[in-house]
Amino acid sequence: MNVRVLSLASLGAVISLTPLAAVPPSAVLPNDNLQPAGHQHGYVLNVRLYAGIGTWRPKGPSGPAIDVAALGEEGAGLSTPGPLIRARVGTTVSLSLRNGLESELRVYGLCTRPGSCDPIAIPAGESRDIRFSLDAAGTYYYWAARSGAPIDTRSYKDSQLSGAIVVDPPTGATSDRVLVIGLYPDYESEGRCVATPGPKHAFTINGASWPSTTRLRYKTGETVHWRVLNLSCDAHAMHLHGFHFEVEAAGDGQTDEALAQASRRTVVTEQMEPGRTISMAWTPTRPGNWLFHCHMLVHMMRQPTDQHAMHEGSDDDAGMAGLVIGVEVTGPEVAPAPPISTMRRLTMVLSEDADRYGQGQPGYRVDVEGTEAPRLSADPVPGPVLILHRGELTEITVVNRTSQPTAIHWHGIEIGSYFDGVPGFGGDAQHLAPPVAGGQSFVVKMTPPRAGTFMYHTHWHDVAQLVGGLYGPIIVLEPGQKYDPEVDHVLMLGFNSAPGTPTQRPPIALNGSSKPKPMMLRADVPNRLRVINITPNAVALTVSLVNQFETTQWQIVAKDGADVSGEQRRPRVARQLVAVGETCDFEITLPGPQNLWFNVQSRIGTWLLQVPVQVRAREAK
Repeated sequence: MNVRVLSLASLGAVISLTPLAAVPPSAVLPNDNLQPAGHQHGYVLNVRLYAGIGTWRPKGPSGPAIDVAALGEEGAGLSTPGPLIRARVGTTVSLSLRNGLESELRVYGLCTRPGSCDPIAIPAGESRDIRFSLDAAGTYYYWAARSGAPIDTRSYKDSQLSGAIVVDPPTGATSDRVLVIGLYPDYESEGRCVATPGPKHAFTINGASWPSTTRLRYKTGETVHWRVLNLSCDAHAMHLHGFHFEVEAAGDGQTDEALAQASRRTVVTEQMEPGRTISMAWTPTRPGNWLFHCHMLVHMMRQPTDQHAMHEGSDDDAGMAGLVIGVEVTGPEVAPAPPISTMRRLTMVLSEDADRYGQGQPGYRVDVEGTEAPRLSADPVPGPVLILHRGELTEITVVNRTSQPTAIHWHGIEIGSYFDGVPGFGGDAQHLAPPVAGGQSFVVKMTPPRAGTFMYHTHWHDVAQLVGGLYGPIIVLEPGQKYDPEVDHVLMLGFNSAPGTPTQRPPIALNGSSKPKPMMLRADVPNRLRVINITPNAVALTVSLVNQFETTQWQIVAKDGADVSGEQRRPRVARQLVAVGETCDFEITLPGPQNLWFNVQSRIGTWLLQVPVQVRAREAK
């Protein structure tokens, strides 16, 4: 493992520290990960770190003050995330870490990669010298805790004791950005990460919550590279507005695998478990303001206790807070594709049923006029299937007949920023998209550049709107292609209910029903299953199609509306994790007659839905 740990005390060094209680907390500042720690001399990077207690304001200057344990570079202040350790392959890191906390600190991740790291114990008031080499390019991290708990069950008191390690190739540019996902869970309980958000509960990117997160700025046509690390105790479904991105590498802190071109995923949403890292690349081709955020609603919405955000942000920002970062793109649009056909106009009407789910518990519905838009069931939830065609210039008038303002996001569709559905931010500084107030309308223009499975949903961060029906599927077909529901099956997972409570969530619904009717598949022909997850906070769901022997196989043919090819299309066991905000298209050909089951489970294996599936030949007319 090539790790050398030296105790300064064993070398006769005299360590004198003021007791923690006598030291007033200093500020803990957000770390944008632009400046690496330490000083490099030849092939040796010298880094001197310390751990201490400081006061952190992740929600901005007027937000709540949180006293946390954090890491800093000697001679500078504490930060969250901790100082960035970054150097090229072949560098040796000579690091000292001083524990200024009141109890022993266990430090993980300061070792040679690839490989696992044994914890390094540093008693209170002592230091350790640690030496290791950076032998493999990639994205890694280090973290610490005052207990033996793993990274996903650390105490809330230790949740900010983390930092990134980036090992660059021997040569070449290093123009990427490092984005560290963090979470301060506002509860005083060990070993758990789910809680009712309190005033200090904070989801962060590089130590700050929206609207205080750093704005990233790029030019059209520029290739953007990000390294994203989830060093929080919770999973996140990270979603990019307006563009697809390519996952170039993925890791777990011990190893980092650069993906071959044929194995790279082209997505708009990527599931990130605690401790996971990815490297991603995308190219903005249209100017405007865009978002990168977690698609779990509670991770990116303003809480009732976030009164400071209402004053610092826009009143029209749709209630965003937390795990959100803004991207501003300037420059001319890059080679827009001309429309293949003439403009098509349609109307989307949003309405409200005041007491659908009980007294004072409204429900919502979507109706589409001016085009074919079949419903998935007799229930008004979800909204109808919006059928569009690639290259067709489309104008949609969104009419809001509810009592609340809202906005519709065209999830996964490559669209102009002004029409993207983020009021108070979409567009640009001179022309911001407005919310759609009750009784008003908003005209959206788009020309879908690719065929695939997408969705529309409210981007007004009101849980009642999302779980109550303001969502539905979008199918973009090739020009001239017709939608055939006998072989083209939309399976939309969401809620059809009042919001519920954090301890009593409503049941998952498939196409609006928690007890759906049997599905019908055609025998001996390819069936396409379009699975869409728009649950607000379920993180990820495992879907499977099984017969009595559990030997059914399918092919993944598309992800987030982007076709997959090569090795990624190989037949596999019909079982797949689908994160919040993801769509997955599967193709399967089955002989008939036979009966199967379509199952939906939580990511930890809890059964949520089981739907009978009948495979039958088409009846002669």
